[in-house]
Amino acid sequence: MSERRLNTPASSTAPAASTIAPRRATVLGVVLFLFIPVVLVLFVAHPAPVAGSLAAGLLLMVGHRFLARPYMLATRPHKCIWCNRFFSERRPGQLALVLAQGGDAPALDLLACAAHVDPARRFFAFVERCRQPLRIGIGLPLGLLLGSLVAFSAGLGDRTESATALFRLAVGLSVHLAALGPWLGAPREHSRAAFPVHNFYLLGVRAILWIFRLVGIWWIVAGGSYWLKAAGLLQ
Repeated sequence: MSERRLNTPASSTAPAASTIAPRRATVLGVVLFLFIPVVLVLFVAHPAPVAGSLAAGLLLMVGHRFLARPYMLATRPHKCIWCNRFFSERRPGQLALVLAQGGDAPALDLLACAAHVDPARRFFAFVERCRQPLRIGIGLPLGLLLGSLVAFSAGLGDRTESATALFRLAVGLSVHLAALGPWLGAPREHSRAAFPVHNFYLLGVRAILWIFRLVGIWWIVAGGSYWLKAAGLLQ
């Protein structure tokens, strides 16, 4: 990867801001973000019929990428990865970091407001360093939850309650670990993506982290209470 100077004004590498409508793009980002809580409700609450909830959740999860990634590519040159504000002459952006993606995908230039270059660098460096525990903490419980929903739908027993509690607890702890990034991460100009970056462009990293912190607290309490009760440590 080339070691080029990063403090490049956004205007020198990005199309003119007039090529995109900020208000319309912001609303669209909110709409696309709402796919995520809908999928989580379908998996965690799994309303009857469970097989239908599972199928709908998987369809939305897979289809979301084909909508969110083009959105990211269209808006990335125009807004801050951290606060989600669109750049202007009074509030220009600059190249915060270069983010390597997996496989053959090209690296992405992530732009930010001058004040948000540092937290963006810290966050992406931190989640790269913690990518294995984060992936295990989210991916493994998700796989177990989906497996329990498939088994229940096939009449092979009901492990959905314990799998849901494990998913809530593990994901709640994992997102709180990731949310430490802006404070504990060492700022770096080059990082590697630990998760699909297109989701962060829907609301901006800062807003998404706060949403996940709040939901994470709820899930830690709910999931932890289940396992404490199961162990006879809580009435």
